[in-house]
Amino acid sequence: MRSILLTGTVLLLFGACGNTGTQNIPGAVYPPSISVTGVGTATGVADMAVISFSIDVSNSDAETALDEAAGLAESAIDAAVEAGVLETDIETTGYNLYMEEEYDYNTYEYTGNNIFHLTHSFSAKVRDIDQAGDVLAALVEGGATSVNGINFTISNRDELIAEARELAIADARNTAEQLAEGLGISVGEPVSISEWVDYYGGYDSYSYGGMTEGSYYDAPPISPGNSSITLNVSISFGIE
Repeated sequence: MRSILLTGTVLLLFGACGNTGTQNIPGAVYPPSISVTGVGTATGVADMAVISFSIDVSNSDAETALDEAAGLAESAIDAAVEAGVLETDIETTGYNLYMEEEYDYNTYEYTGNNIFHLTHSFSAKVRDIDQAGDVLAALVEGGATSVNGINFTISNRDELIAEARELAIADARNTAEQLAEGLGISVGEPVSISEWVDYYGGYDSYSYGGMTEGSYYDAPPISPGNSSITLNVSISFGIE
């Protein structure tokens, strides 16, 4: 068996015909094949926003910190629901409680007092994307200490994935046929295929931590843009 390696993502293997053999078995003879990679990207208008927000509390007493965070979280969730978010579309994504010894930057010494820091993180799906700005404002007014960002996406990705798959397969076959034509051979049937998907969506970052009451609670303008799905396929074609 001899092999020819082409730069990029293409590998051609030539072997004696008539014996399909088994891969990874010493002495096995493999059928000739062309292995290529195809890429397809499908884009659609985002129709759903996912908002990440958190409750950040610090207190010298752990129980007080827990109670304060729980109250702020409940208030923020209630505000989001009132703004149109389904309660089932709000979920906890992180919960972190840790203790540190207080440091006095005036004396450059530790005071011996302990401070407990608690961060409770959430994500909220806004299925009516026109309500995203109102939900952002409601979360802050309701008690969220920070809104970390918005990820715009498409609620039903099946159609985009199918479109991206068709494009990726066509891209792979086109590459294989170009190579085969240049080498004076013919592309046969596919003998193996695998795929993997990359998701890309619009992302805008907002930071509302530390804001005081007032006009800051007005809904900010939101521009969702497009959301894309890129699907990659790796296909091995037989050689005729």
